[in-house]
Amino acid sequence: MYKKYFSEFLAGHKDKIHMAGHSHQFWPDITKQAQLEAWELAKEQSDHKWEYLLGTLLPDVQKIISRQLNFPRPNDIAFAPNTHDLITKLISCFFHQEKIRILVSSNEFHSLSRQLKRFSELDQFEIIYFDPESDSLNDSLREVLEENKFDLIFCSHVFYNSGKILEKEIIDLIIKYKGEALFILDAYHGFCAIPTDMSEYHNDIFYMAGGYKYAQSGEGMCFLTLPDNCQLRPAITGWFASFESLALAQSGQTQYSNNGMRFWGSTLDMTPFFRYRSVWKQYHQDGVDIERIHRYVKSLQKQFINNNKLIDQIQNTELDKIGHFITAQFSSNDEAKDFYDELSKWNILTDFRGDKLRFGFSPYLDQSDIEHVKGVINSLKS
Repeated sequence: MYKKYFSEFLAGHKDKIHMAGHSHQFWPDITKQAQLEAWELAKEQSDHKWEYLLGTLLPDVQKIISRQLNFPRPNDIAFAPNTHDLITKLISCFFHQEKIRILVSSNEFHSLSRQLKRFSELDQFEIIYFDPESDSLNDSLREVLEENKFDLIFCSHVFYNSGKILEKEIIDLIIKYKGEALFILDAYHGFCAIPTDMSEYHNDIFYMAGGYKYAQSGEGMCFLTLPDNCQLRPAITGWFASFESLALAQSGQTQYSNNGMRFWGSTLDMTPFFRYRSVWKQYHQDGVDIERIHRYVKSLQKQFINNNKLIDQIQNTELDKIGHFITAQFSSNDEAKDFYDELSKWNILTDFRGDKLRFGFSPYLDQSDIEHVKGVINSLKS
């Protein structure tokens, strides 16, 4: 159904079935043209290319993201090459404090978990963790929020290990009891996968995501939505954060833009923004949107779990409660790796984290791919 968009990458993976779309999704063919467009602009405009990049390309990208999320203020979207850049800027807003208190789920991705682990070695930081998949999450989370005051709260929209979607009830609970804390919702596995409406939350949540995975535009383009009239002053800052005042005398207090650019850093490669724009411009022209892709992926997942001998090891078969990958639980890291290796021999590409093997579902897969993978799994489990 969607394979026509991915002929180049499919040819590059000839005779292989890529079921690691949660790790890195193929780029549609249109991105090759976008790469060349970026090169041609640099060739023709050199230093003057920034007028187009900042005046046309970035507003286009902001409008597309706003449309995808129903986010009402495109100008309040900040960009960075990776989410770690945005995370450190957010935390740096509190560097002036004697103590920085952070509440975070225990299921966060490696870049954040590593950074917070390192920060916890410093006396200035106090990091408290909660289990987002606990059966008593509502009560335990409410209790910790009522009894503590935090500066930042981090939680994933879709957990990288289990694929479980954070329930709206929990998002509402955090907003209700967070006080003055910044609530950062990491949508690394949610953006362009799970249909999301930010209109209700646009002033309560810092929504953070990127193009690397389900947005199908590769590395180098991540973003953060800001609440209206955000006045945060990140201590880690770059010259783009007050771009409009560059020509003015730089005296007095450090200035920041009154929009998403206040969280920008410095010069970055803009090619990923060309790729992202090209993908979603083509999709929108063809009537393809996130909801439609989501329904298609769910149909593939339903087909995958039907008559699958791994069914007893699949962590969650309630497909409406998980993202675009399915996780199988093994008894050990070695057992998960062995199964991963066996699938690799059959040219089926997956990945594993600890004792969990993950199967990613992407629009460039079809029913015949799923049947083939399922047949190999069932032969290995016989």
